[in-house]
Amino acid sequence: MSREAIENLTQDLEEMRKLAGTAQRSRVQQMLAIDIRKLETDIQRQRDLMAAQASSEQSVTRPAQTPVSAPGDIRRYQVELKEYAWDQSDKFIKIFVTVNGVQQVPEDNVNVEFTENSFQLVISDLNNKDYIFVVNNLLNPIDSEKSYRRVKSDMVAIYLAKQSTTKWAHLTLTAKRLQDLKDERLSDGKKGASDDPSSGLMNIMQQLYDSGDPETKRMINKAWHESQNKQKTAPLE
Repeated sequence: MSREAIENLTQDLEEMRKLAGTAQRSRVQQMLAIDIRKLETDIQRQRDLMAAQASSEQSVTRPAQTPVSAPGDIRRYQVELKEYAWDQSDKFIKIFVTVNGVQQVPEDNVNVEFTENSFQLVISDLNNKDYIFVVNNLLNPIDSEKSYRRVKSDMVAIYLAKQSTTKWAHLTLTAKRLQDLKDERLSDGKKGASDDPSSGLMNIMQQLYDSGDPETKRMINKAWHESQNKQKTAPLE
């Protein structure tokens, strides 16, 4: 990325900070705070890349030097969270995301952006890292205004307010489609279908995995592992 592109990002960041300063609604403030931190992380990453490239070019003609960080110039990196569990009651879907030491950061550094069919958790500046957890394509719509989060010891609990008391069989629509594919394959096997659907199924699973959230990827990995074990233990005819 060029210096001009970084300058454009910096101007975007300044504009978003101005908007955040005038925003009145809490949800809008949270959404702007998440976008601001994303931009800050992106700008810092691009600056680091440019500095590394410049250092590499200079090392050909100059002796190596120990880099010195300017005061307040802290490099932060983005980490995708994957460890979580979920449960439900009549009113809420409860997501428990494991994050060691999350209770040590200020409450304002832990933000969740809710939409009707997704949510995104952003934990800023925990041990010089920004942690992100995203789930898209929720199985059923949620009430974003009534959804909230709580910070606990080494954990963030996210409460998705249901729009109805319907029991969720899966967290996401993608996970449901994956289960439906597995059930369909088992049904075809019981009927003695002669065509091998494995090739088409694998293509669909790969597409779901590439576009899926952590819950979907975990389910696909589990399904793949179970399928491989069954093939290894199946008796030869």
